[in-house]
Order: sequence, then structure tokens, then C-alpha cells
Amino acid sequence: DGHKIVFFQEDPYGFSGQRLDQQFLANPARCSDHLLRWHFRQAVLANIRGNGELIREHDFPPGSDMMGQILSAPQAKERMEFELFGRLSAYL
Repeated sequence: DGHKIVFFQEDPYGFSGQRLDQQFLANPARCSDHLLRWHFRQAVLANIRGNGELIREHDFPPGSDMMGQILSAPQAKERMEFELFGRLSAYL
């Protein structure tokens, strides 16, 4: 909706209903619209139904088998996408 800012709790800053700044939107290093839509959808699910997708814990102890843990967990495909995007997005 034109990058409108939505708060699901009290908005102490007065940002709710405003739109993201055009300078931010023109920045090629900003996050994708796809990610912003996904984030909004998860916020709606978490606030309406009580839980959206699983919270993604991305701290793995040193020496642990990250790939094994990710691939054996529920929603392995989505988790791999999350991990890869988080780690590689800085290089795009």
C-alpha cells in the first residue's frame, strides 16, 4: 500500500500511517519489496492469530552442524532461504 508504516501496538513516535521516505526507497542497497511484504504478513499473522512463521534463531554454537540442524528442522526450505538471504544480502 505505497509503503505505508503500520504499528500493531501504540505508536509513541507518530509514524503510523506515514509512508517510507522516497530517499530510502530509491536506495539500491535497501531491502526488497518482497521482504517488506513478507515482514508485514508475518506481523499481521503474529498479531491476529497469535503466531506467524517460526521465529528463526540464527545463533549457532561454535563447532555445531548448522547445515544439519537447518535441514533436519521443520520448514527446512524456508529456513535455508532465510539464512542465505540474511548472509548474502549484503553482497547484492
